[in-house]
Amino acid sequence: MLEHFCECYSDLSGPIPCPVLGSITPLFIPNSRIRPIRLIGLCASLITFLYPPVPRIQFDPSTATSQFVESLRWLPYENINLYLGIDGISLFFVILTTFLIPICISVGWSGIRSYGKEYITASLIREFLMIAVFRMLDPLLFYVLPESVPIPMLCGAEYLLFAGIKLFLCRGLVQ
Repeated sequence: MLEHFCECYSDLSGPIPCPVLGSITPLFIPNSRIRPIRLIGLCASLITFLYPPVPRIQFDPSTATSQFVESLRWLPYENINLYLGIDGISLFFVILTTFLIPICISVGWSGIRSYGKEYITASLIREFLMIAVFRMLDPLLFYVLPESVPIPMLCGAEYLLFAGIKLFLCRGLVQ
């Protein structure tokens, strides 16, 4: 599986795992050391933003089709593939997402004292989910991933499972 992933990896796939790795790292740091947690979160979000801009430069705005399309076998026994690509609108939203998350982390730099690890982890997971939503070409995952983006905002809720189910039901009724 890892060999197949390395074959189809390109410069456009890089911003997707970067926030995930940045959100896992603070989990191994104690809550008392908030400064390294903040620095790791800010560095991971800045690396995601400053990722090589080759797709931004090579993007052809004259065509309406998806560009830089990648396919990854996700569930081979069900013949389900993960299709990633980008078009003009999603390119704008990916750039906007990767630009705003470092700002959100630096705005909360001094204000978050007690739940710093959770704040950084939730911000980076939200960044990963938003980038994945804007890159997704698979219809099933394109409609499932937007429903999972608000869940990191529920961190610290007293009844997290109940709040998540209620959020899914309310969002389903609105759509």
